[in-house]
Amino acid sequence: MHINALSDIVVIRRLPPDDMSAGGIALAYDPDYKEDIGIVEYVGQGKLFGCKKCHTEHRRPPDVQVGDKVLFSTHGHQITNIAEQELVVLREPSIIGVIG
Repeated sequence: MHINALSDIVVIRRLPPDDMSAGGIALAYDPDYKEDIGIVEYVGQGKLFGCKKCHTEHRRPPDVQVGDKVLFSTHGHQITNIAEQELVVLREPSIIGVIG
């Protein structure tokens, strides 16, 4: 399956929460807890800006790429199930940062 994300839309596959803390302590699993970290699956071509003065349009390329591990905002996204996989759909400005 392939999704053609439009404009500045980013589709993310959410990562499951870690079972261990940074110090190695086992944490209780809460099935309702959702981590706001994921892997970018699909990226649009970038936001389109129009110049009224010169009557041209310019596209700003996206800052993220497919495969980037990102931290995203807890608000302003939509969760959808496609091909039995839960995906998060959001606009690029809702991404807080790329985890390296």
